[in-house]
Amino acid sequence: MTLGLLDKVIDSGIDLLKEMKHETSNDSFAVGSRFEDYVENLFSKKYFSIVEKTHSTETNKERYVESSMNPDFVFRYIPTGEMFAVECKYRSGLKQGMLDWTNPGQLDRYRKFSQERKIPVFIVIGLDGSDDEPGEMFNIPLEEAKYPKLYPSVFNMFSRPPKKSFFWKNGKLY
Repeated sequence: MTLGLLDKVIDSGIDLLKEMKHETSNDSFAVGSRFEDYVENLFSKKYFSIVEKTHSTETNKERYVESSMNPDFVFRYIPTGEMFAVECKYRSGLKQGMLDWTNPGQLDRYRKFSQERKIPVFIVIGLDGSDDEPGEMFNIPLEEAKYPKLYPSVFNMFSRPPKKSFFWKNGKLY
């Protein structure tokens, strides 16, 4: 075996181990990443292009990318060119009957992002089930997610089938 071939085998093994860790780890970054992948796949490539996507934890370990503080995705609806952002959050359950989806600093950053870019931001939350197959899903416009913790009377208004593809109509994400 030549040294070059051995290097390729070792690199392939390292990549496989990273993928296995991503698929099986329960750390919050892996859970979040799997949920982001799940949500991304609910946006048809025919109708939506990804304009921006936050960087992986691996990239940020090497050198932190400031745009990682932005929502997870900026999508463009191809037929009209309209853009909007999506922040993905997976939660395994409620805390004291409330949906604890963010912290005040993040909420302020998302509001500032929406104002500066002049695009809407939607909070897509997976609840219960698993990060790659949530039991429930909510699509909450940022202006309705006024607090880091939400009552069921708020988030239940934005319930959607977890496996249903997203669509865009009249400036709203469904």
